[in-house]
Amino acid sequence: MTPLRDATSFELYSLDPMERTKFDASAGFHGWKILGTIQVDDATTRRKLADALSSGIAENEGVVNMCFDPRHGIRVTVDGRQYDYVICFDCYSARWYTDGDQNFGFLTTGSPQPEFDRVLSNASVELAAPPSN
Repeated sequence: MTPLRDATSFELYSLDPMERTKFDASAGFHGWKILGTIQVDDATTRRKLADALSSGIAENEGVVNMCFDPRHGIRVTVDGRQYDYVICFDCYSARWYTDGDQNFGFLTTGSPQPEFDRVLSNASVELAAPPSN
């Protein structure tokens, strides 16, 4: 999670997991409708988000569900390069991109979601409805 820790710019996104723009990666945030976004300038908040995601990655023991309905995204810039993370805490997986090119994904758990939701809610950013199980 080095890019998250070294970011010169850090944006947190709230995504609509059900509204995909015909799989057009150039629309929305890698194809998902953006419900809202916040520029995270506070170093402590950035660290908490990065730590939460790192912990979620460390906690995952290879468990993944088959949905990929992402409700969160992160865009950071480091040394002029853009890193994007599209995260589904429901299926415990994420996709990440470097300068628009998709890399291998990674697994996490649902444990980071409360911290992500807290930051978005505190900024009055709309959150997607929770999944209907």
